[in-house]
Amino acid sequence: MRRKFLLCRFSSVLLLGGGLVTGGAQEAAGAPATVVDLGAFPGDSYSRLTGINDSGTLVGDYSTAVESSIAVRWNPDGTMVRLAVPSGHSRGEARAINAKGFVVGSAYDDQSTQRPALWRPDGSFAELSSPDPFGISEATAINDGGVVAGTVATSPFRRAARWDANGVMTLLPLAPGDSQSTATAINDAGVIVGTSGSQAVRWEPDGTIVPLAPLPGDDRGSAEGINNAGVVVGGSGAHPVRWGPDGTATALPYLHPEDPVGGARAINDSGVVTGLSGIGGGHHSAVVWDAKGAITDLGTLPGHGQSTGTAINSRGVVAGDSEQTSVRGRHATRWTAPNKITDLGRSLPEYEYAEAFAINARGQVIGESVEPGGALHPVTWTRSGALTDLSPGTDRLKANGINAQGLIVGIDRRSKDKDRAIRWERDGTITTLKMPENHTHRSHASGINDSGLIVGSARSRRGSSQPTRWAQDGTPSLLPVLSGDAGGGASAIDNRGVIIGSTGPSGNTGLHAVRWDPDGNVTELTGLPGETYTAATALDERGDIVGYSGFHPVRWSPDGRITTLPLPAGAHHGEATGISGAGVVAGWYESGVAGVPGQALRWSPDGTVTVLSALPGGHRTKADGINTRGDIVGVSDNGEGQLHAVLWPATGNADVRPLVIR
Repeated sequence: MRRKFLLCRFSSVLLLGGGLVTGGAQEAAGAPATVVDLGAFPGDSYSRLTGINDSGTLVGDYSTAVESSIAVRWNPDGTMVRLAVPSGHSRGEARAINAKGFVVGSAYDDQSTQRPALWRPDGSFAELSSPDPFGISEATAINDGGVVAGTVATSPFRRAARWDANGVMTLLPLAPGDSQSTATAINDAGVIVGTSGSQAVRWEPDGTIVPLAPLPGDDRGSAEGINNAGVVVGGSGAHPVRWGPDGTATALPYLHPEDPVGGARAINDSGVVTGLSGIGGGHHSAVVWDAKGAITDLGTLPGHGQSTGTAINSRGVVAGDSEQTSVRGRHATRWTAPNKITDLGRSLPEYEYAEAFAINARGQVIGESVEPGGALHPVTWTRSGALTDLSPGTDRLKANGINAQGLIVGIDRRSKDKDRAIRWERDGTITTLKMPENHTHRSHASGINDSGLIVGSARSRRGSSQPTRWAQDGTPSLLPVLSGDAGGGASAIDNRGVIIGSTGPSGNTGLHAVRWDPDGNVTELTGLPGETYTAATALDERGDIVGYSGFHPVRWSPDGRITTLPLPAGAHHGEATGISGAGVVAGWYESGVAGVPGQALRWSPDGTVTVLSALPGGHRTKADGINTRGDIVGVSDNGEGQLHAVLWPATGNADVRPLVIR
């Protein structure tokens, strides 16, 4: 199946255009469009600290709605520096830093494969070698001599590895009977600790592996940290534990013996250990154990429910994170003493995401946004920009289409893939649409016209999805598919009752764009020569239809003649997603160049293409739909790690007034 353009980890739904009252003046060809920020639910940053050196320099990463991980260094003066990755890599994660300022971690290549990485003090980047260039690998620790420890992909298992100061990699031996291992920490003598199989182990500088026995009664362990005296810390079962240089294991106490959950993560040369311990209710708190084993609670940020200590330097400064447990919000955190806590995530971009899918003739917009708890919810924006949650209390629902009266259709995503087509009434009441006979396993509603006719698909447990139409009273009926095809789906319906969508053979070997007349007769919309996958996404009241054929945005005239819509120079592929009453088409293109973002497009009736502007500071945009007047909605980044739903008002239309958002 053709690859879809995604701005982030969230999938995009195509606007099912058409079905709106014809009107509005034709816009000027190529005229620029302003962009209006529709906003998103308020979010929060999501960050962590994973390493600290004795000068107080910290490393870690943070996530945004645009990029899932960004490697960062915090200098002792509090300034933050992004650790860049070169072309061909998309994102990074910093894990550890040594006294000289060398940072190790991982970066993701253009195939999203995790690769071991090193950043030098000047910020320059080097990818470390590994046996399998297509497997998941990472560097996890570095000592002051520049020797790196980590874990690399080998077929078929992952193995602990060491890179010397010249970057030469050596696989570390496995304990007898084991097939995989991981390396987590290294001291300045070159002793590495980690796991082999399910047991904690230590590798001597000559590569000799030494098992670290778990506490009596435990059958598994993990070594997480080691200091220059050779003392190792980690976990034994659910117990935090410290191993002496001779391998003797000592259990570290819990904050609350009634909640026996914890783990030790790092140890400094004074023997002070940091990690976490249970505090009840399934939550935990960052702690330190002194050299004698006494435990102290480090606390959390105000309003947060749990925290974790991850790294500690010679001065006893602890790095880690503090987390809001009721909503998405993990903050990079530094402790200089119990409850002496600094929020290093407070200046990071908030994790906000919203995308607009469709807009009706009245300017009402539907889409989705991440609410503060981290769940994706269908939402609607009024013309004044007010954001309303369409599914408070649940993240199962998704809105796909809206008509001029404000009726919305979509999906209730139930367990075991038993999705149900739904309709929102204007008062917010949700109705589950009736399933067609013998097709009661799954149904989707994709579009609705102003008469209340709904289209989508329904399927039986073992069969293919079938294009479906629901009458105003909710009665479903199946639409025919092309001869030789096994199933399909309807994507949009206009006010005349004309329906468009796609059908295809079994086995996902092709896709045909189709049009159904009001009486249900199906006709193929011929694709471009040689293209196997063609789909229709939107139509207007005059009979013009848009969609894609292969990687090309296309338009069909009422007589079925196909025209390729032009793309900007350097475009890899694109798609048309909506068409206005005046024949203005909305869509997007994706660049074939790594690191070059995709862009929203508008085609005027004569085919002139315009790249739609991003929000100030942003670069990446996508147009999902257009109403009959030419107002386009979609998504844009804002240059601060956020994705917001946006509106590009129609141009050249005297009846269109700018929206007042706030």
